[in-house]
Order: sequence, then C-alpha cells, then structure tokens
Amino acid sequence: MAIKALKLEYDEKDETKVIFAGQLEFGTNRNFENVQSQYMHRMENFYKNDILLKPEDIFNEDDYTMDIPRTVVTATDRRYNNTVNLMERMSSFSMAGDLNIWRLNGDGKVIDHKLFEPRKDRTAAQLFLEGRKMLDQEDSMTEARELLTQAIEKFERHATAYERRGFTNYKLGNYKDALYDLSKSIRIYSSKPDTYYGRGLIYLLKEKNIDKAIEDFGMVAKYAIPHQPVYWQAKRMRSDAFYEAGRVEEAIRELTAFVSRKHKLAGLEKYDRLAAFKLGELLEAKGEHEKASHAFKAALEAPADKQAPEESVIEEKLSVLQSA
Repeated sequence: MAIKALKLEYDEKDETKVIFAGQLEFGTNRNFENVQSQYMHRMENFYKNDILLKPEDIFNEDDYTMDIPRTVVTATDRRYNNTVNLMERMSSFSMAGDLNIWRLNGDGKVIDHKLFEPRKDRTAAQLFLEGRKMLDQEDSMTEARELLTQAIEKFERHATAYERRGFTNYKLGNYKDALYDLSKSIRIYSSKPDTYYGRGLIYLLKEKNIDKAIEDFGMVAKYAIPHQPVYWQAKRMRSDAFYEAGRVEEAIRELTAFVSRKHKLAGLEKYDRLAAFKLGELLEAKGEHEKASHAFKAALEAPADKQAPEESVIEEKLSVLQSA
C-alpha cells in the first residue's frame, strides 16, 4: 500500500515538533501479524489511543514492514513519550531497517533524538552490527564486507546491510558492486537518504552520469532533514554536479545554502573553506563582486583544509576584488 505523509490530530498545549523517518522489516507474515497485534493492544490498553502514529498509516502488509516516510507532526510530552516507548518495543521484533525520531523545540533545535534498529540476538542483525562496527577501521573493509554479505544471506531484504556494503565496496574501489548494492537498497527501502547520497557520489565521480547524480542528491533533500549532516553534504555535492552540467545558477544556490547554513553539525566545518572559495569564484565570474568578497572572507574564516587553496591565494582574490 502507498504510504503518504500523515495528517494527525494532536493536543493543543505544550506542543513541540516531532519528525519520524524510517522503515523496519519484520521478515515473515507471522512476525508481522504479531507486531501489528501488539501495537493495537498497547495503543488501546496501555496508551488509551494517545499515540501519534495510527497503525493503518504505517504498517505495510505487502512486504511486512513498518514504513514511515519523513513525517512531521506536533505533540505534547505525553503523546511523544507514549509513541517513543511503543516504537522502541516494536523495533525489538524487527529483522532489519532503522527508525529515527527527532524532537525539536520552538527554535527548531533538536532536544531529543532516538534511533531504533534491530539489536536483539538475531543472526542477521548481529552480523550487520558487527560489520558496520568494522567500517570504522580502514584496514578491516574486506572483513566488514564479508560480515555484511552474511547478514544479507540470512535476510535478503536487509536494505541497511546493502547500503553499508555499498559504502564498503566504494571504499574498496569496487564501484560496479557498490552501485548494485546501493540500487538494491533503494529498491527495498526507498526513503533512506544516505543511500541516495552514496549512489550520487558514484554517478558523479565514477560514472560521470551527471543527470542521475543531480537526481540522487535531490532525493537526499526529500528524505533527510537539516539536522542530518547528509542533508548538507548532498547540497555541496549537488552544486558540483550542477556546475558540471553547466547549470551555474543552481550550483550557486546549493553552495550558498551550504555556506550560510545555521545548523552547526559535527564534521561539516572542514568543508567550509573549499565550499566558500568555490562560491566566491562562481560569483566573481558572474560579476557579483560584493557577494564574491563575502564568500572569500568566509573562506578565510573557515578552518584550514588541505583540499582548499592556500590562504595567500584566497587573500589575493579578496584583495583584487576590494581594489577593483
């Protein structure tokens, strides 16, 4: 059944914004029916129907999943906590997948984040977690790929294992295999932004298929939220793709968004200098010297980056513009 953004009723006081995004796999009809039954029972008897997500909107009997595309609602403390507790229990029965829940205050800042994924003693889940952990070690990529392959063999709809194996194959230089894994993951779990980002990188950097890269990076924005680093990484790379396609205005738009973002997320600052420098060059080429100067100043203020030009190069660019 088609899953659409949910329109939900909610209490009118003490509300905060809540964002759901994810998919959990339950593997068999028997397990799926058990989960549905428990959901209904707990919703009605434990939580008196004071739940944000209605079962008819999230359970997909065609492939035994709980499927929640990016969904934004408002909720009171009670309704939020009820739903989080219920989702945590449901995830304990899952075979694969993940579910993110963010809670934002009135200023749009994340005040709580939950990630639920299979963690109990199920073979496929354990193999996946072991393989994913090994990805942090550069010299263990081959072993990580083997563990992820075993997880897939145990549960062939393991979309997150396909996504991580795709990343592993990319790091190992197996680009055709990586493209297969990421595309397979998307066919199973079509709303996970990380998978589109990984495939977009291959299309842009290895396949030179610019149109498909632009499309995949655009899908990241559709399914991610600005509180995720991948949302901004996709904008940065989509700018490169637009530039390669000769679509300079769109390249400037994406770079401007990246450089001027208000979300301070770990790991993104190291890209700021190069992004701001590229933006300055594009604006300079258009004759927008004032905006270009601001971009070059931002580049100088950003952390050092081996991929970016030396400070002296940026300073010279800025000096020429200011003296013009």
